[in-house]
Amino acid sequence: MVESLEPRSGWSLIRAGTFSRLWWASVISSTGDWVTIFATIALGNEIAGGQGVLVAIFARIVPGLVFGPAVGVLTDRIDRRRLIVIADVGRGVVVLLLLFASNLPILVVVTVFSEFLSLLGQSPRAAIVPRLVHEVNIVNANSLILGATYGTIPVGAAVNFVLSGLPALTLGAIIPPETSDFAWAFIADSLTYFVSGAIITSLPKMETKLAKARRTRSDDATSSTGDLRAGARFLVRTASVRRVILSIAAALFGGGVIIAVGPKFVQEGLNADSAGFFAVVTMLGLGAAGGIGAMSLLSDTLSRRDVAFAGFTLMTGLGLSAASFTTTVAGASLWIMVMGFGAGAAYVMGLTHLHEEVGDEMRGRVFAALFALMRIALFVSMAVAVPLRTALGGTGIETPSRIVLLLGGLVILASGLVTIWSLRHVLRAPKLGSDARAVLEHTTKAYRGEQAQELDEGDEDTEQA
Repeated sequence: MVESLEPRSGWSLIRAGTFSRLWWASVISSTGDWVTIFATIALGNEIAGGQGVLVAIFARIVPGLVFGPAVGVLTDRIDRRRLIVIADVGRGVVVLLLLFASNLPILVVVTVFSEFLSLLGQSPRAAIVPRLVHEVNIVNANSLILGATYGTIPVGAAVNFVLSGLPALTLGAIIPPETSDFAWAFIADSLTYFVSGAIITSLPKMETKLAKARRTRSDDATSSTGDLRAGARFLVRTASVRRVILSIAAALFGGGVIIAVGPKFVQEGLNADSAGFFAVVTMLGLGAAGGIGAMSLLSDTLSRRDVAFAGFTLMTGLGLSAASFTTTVAGASLWIMVMGFGAGAAYVMGLTHLHEEVGDEMRGRVFAALFALMRIALFVSMAVAVPLRTALGGTGIETPSRIVLLLGGLVILASGLVTIWSLRHVLRAPKLGSDARAVLEHTTKAYRGEQAQELDEGDEDTEQA
């Protein structure tokens, strides 16, 4: 199923082959994701002002809290291609229900279902990457997937802006006036999911050994609980995986403040208008693109992905913290670009580390935990940042958004420092000789074999129970 044993350029990976189909489907569906996120937040504001915005954000937190572990088990027990298709087609249908979300209860219910389907599709998308490309191309592949996921933010914003300028769609008063201004956005979003699902159907089956074994046995709640326990044991016992997941979630918690208070910071702290905020966001995107590209070029020299991840996390926190002290758009843009570079590089290194450390049978549960925590951290951060800024403003502070940005940067810095501290034994170790890469690869393969054996033993214990 892996397409090439030779290193390939990014363009070669997306030009043809099974990975290219996954990537293009991800670009299309991610664009739809951002269109929906922007439109639902705007709809929440239309329905109930600031309270509606918070409700729309919290509705995206609930699925990760409630369904995250179950999604991980499903990802490892069911054909992953089928799960992605179900998620895409399901979202294509569910998002159309937003056309009739004229009050907060309907908006919440539809958003929760949509977010659950997003989780259901996101975990298998990440889990199948090592089965579509050779290990020498993992960093390139992760860079491309990251670009498809977050590089489409400005595309989604632009599409949402263009569609919002079209005449309101009412379909003869079938669509309520509260949602008519966003109708074109929801319809376009629905189409992106259907197209993505159609592309994914062209991929080969993506069953794990665990999934194949489950098909030959009775599948009951006991075995599902056993799989869930096995995943929890793996995360508890595997420090290198656990610290990367927690650090990414903490970094997103800190970085989410930019989305929430960034415009106010530009207005209050930099004395600039929306053009200034656009300049800052553009530099963030350019920095992230630079970090992603740099990882593709330096992948062979950064064999310790976890150490590189920790270092780039520190860079991310430093960039955001320094930006909070600036007083000009140029200064803020420079430091935000540093932040973007660190964030892009750290995320690529973190995902690659997880792909290299986690076997295929456990990958779904690990990535489900990662993405659930990421979504929870991001949306909680966005929900907390605005009330915190308001509270600080009530104390007489002239630029409360500056304090909120600084706190976000300090959270990311703390995350990086904790990760560095946990790797101190690696940093103090004597430098390995010229065969370091071979030694590390041998150690990794042996480690994976032990984990696979533990998983099999866990399954046997579950069956006997």
